Amino acid sequence: MRLLKMEFYKIAYRPVMNLGFLLMTGIFLLILYQEAAGTRTEIDGKVYYGLEAVAKERSLAREYEGIFTLEKAEEIVERFGFSGYIGGEMVRVREGNFCNQFVTDKMTDFFQTEKRPDKFSEEENYGKIYLEGNFRFGYTRGWEKLLEVWHLAVVFLNIWLILMVSPVFSEEYSRNTTEILLTAKKGKSEDIRRKTEAVMALGILSYLLMMALLLGVTAVIYGGEGLGAGASGNYTMYGKAGIWSVGFFLFIQFLTGLASVLLNVSIALYLSSKCMRPVSAVTAGMFLYFLPCGMNEILFQMMAGMGAANYFWGWILMDMIRIYCFSMPVYLPNPGILFIPSNWLKYIPVLASAVLLLCIWRGYQNYRNYDKSR
Repeated sequence: MRLLKMEFYKIAYRPVMNLGFLLMTGIFLLILYQEAAGTRTEIDGKVYYGLEAVAKERSLAREYEGIFTLEKAEEIVERFGFSGYIGGEMVRVREGNFCNQFVTDKMTDFFQTEKRPDKFSEEENYGKIYLEGNFRFGYTRGWEKLLEVWHLAVVFLNIWLILMVSPVFSEEYSRNTTEILLTAKKGKSEDIRRKTEAVMALGILSYLLMMALLLGVTAVIYGGEGLGAGASGNYTMYGKAGIWSVGFFLFIQFLTGLASVLLNVSIALYLSSKCMRPVSAVTAGMFLYFLPCGMNEILFQMMAGMGAANYFWGWILMDMIRIYCFSMPVYLPNPGILFIPSNWLKYIPVLASAVLLLCIWRGYQNYRNYDKSR
């Protein structure tokens, strides 16, 4: 345990990088706060702003909590009307409150016309899924904003972790201290394992700290009642008309984010064991981290445009590209992972786990068998 603490201290004690972590976390907390501070709501003829508006909307949403029905939708519209925009084309603010905005967005053609509707849309297919008897209505404004911020927060955390982990082995190579350390009594066994454990602990603890702060601030501002409500918007399509709650989506995001962090740390550790300089390890780490973005956004789209999916080999290759991309750290916490075909889901955890274990094992072997002449 003493050796583990020493290794963790060596890796984690970087004041400038730690300050960067705090600033990064502070920015995401500020985004959540600004969302609340910019809230405007109209309730029974009165207009409220900021945190007071959030409190009033929470109280209003409680009146309609539970299974959403057409009767509730009609009652909301009768009381508040439909919601439109206030202002010109450059600066537009939504009128109304969370409840009638929800009804307007989900059950009318508002997003197509961008004008205040005067009736429920008879052609809006998506609105029907909210009335099938299994969608729970609740105040989800802040929690759905957190779902949007979550993936971006994990991406920036992974970039920070690459910078923190890359010097673990490569810095010792560059200082020519590796041979001395390996000749110690436990230099080729326990020392390396403790370095690996310390790196994993750094990833887990930094992730838990950041997410605890994001969850805590959201809960303080918006309360916890929205967690049991059905996830709306694109999330409804994933969750089959609200069967999946906002809280369940956050749980999925939490698990995939944690998997992303652990996989990213293991890859960075492997690269640190291969590169002789920290800057080389950082460069390689950044390249491999964002490589799936290029493959998914450029290569995959190019193949799709060329009609590769019309051929068996092209279809298989495109599937392999997507499975690889969504098995890597940059895409694992992306909500878009829920868009992929269900038959891919059995491959993604297997591939991600295999890469994680292989990187840890190869990192261990590379450092243990270090050769100065290589």
